[in-house]
Amino acid sequence: MKKLLFVTALAGLTAFAAPAAHAGDNVVLVELFTSQGCSSCPPADKNLAELTGRDDVLPLSMHVDYWDYLGWRDTFANREYTERQYEYRRQMGARVVYTPQMIVQGVIDVPGYRPDLIEQAVSAAGGLERTTSIQIENIGGMWEAGISGGQNNQQSTIWLAAYDKIRSVEIERGENAGRTIVYHNVVDSLMRVGPWHGGQDQRINLPKPSDGEGVAVWLQDHATGQIIAASFIEE
Repeated sequence: MKKLLFVTALAGLTAFAAPAAHAGDNVVLVELFTSQGCSSCPPADKNLAELTGRDDVLPLSMHVDYWDYLGWRDTFANREYTERQYEYRRQMGARVVYTPQMIVQGVIDVPGYRPDLIEQAVSAAGGLERTTSIQIENIGGMWEAGISGGQNNQQSTIWLAAYDKIRSVEIERGENAGRTIVYHNVVDSLMRVGPWHGGQDQRINLPKPSDGEGVAVWLQDHATGQIIAASFIEE
């Protein structure tokens, strides 16, 4: 799934579609910053896989590019995801970025290899009060995300992401040389749709995911990075 699909969706040209096989509204967003060239990342990749299929969690794998110098260029890496991780560092006042790092709901930093801490963070984020919601519906054969609620003048950003549910990679060089690793919910395209100011209803046309793909939409606070609401559809 490529960025062209987002352009089509925003233009309101979404194709007619049957209902997706799985959907989750108002879920906890878990972002794993990982790399095919990082030897400590495979346990975190497995932990992310354990979160897939849950109705209350949206786990996304974002591959960074700063491990590529070790001799293996991550085939999923995107500088945009690296910059996103650095922005989290700035917002949290952290000294460094690292892999495998999980960011839960935009505000909780968890080592990706610690399933106990991951579950604690997801539970804590899921218990937070929410005044904004994103509901994804199929209306007349078109997928739409409806945003409602929130506080007036709440400054946030609408994000869209396309991801592949399962990808397998044979790694030939670097710290994981000789291993075949299965990755889940690998982000293929990330797009900043525009601002959302709260206290207003808004609808966004979404592209239909193909078999084995997913589309996610979320709201993120400008200043703190907190995820205000998130939803997804998958085939």
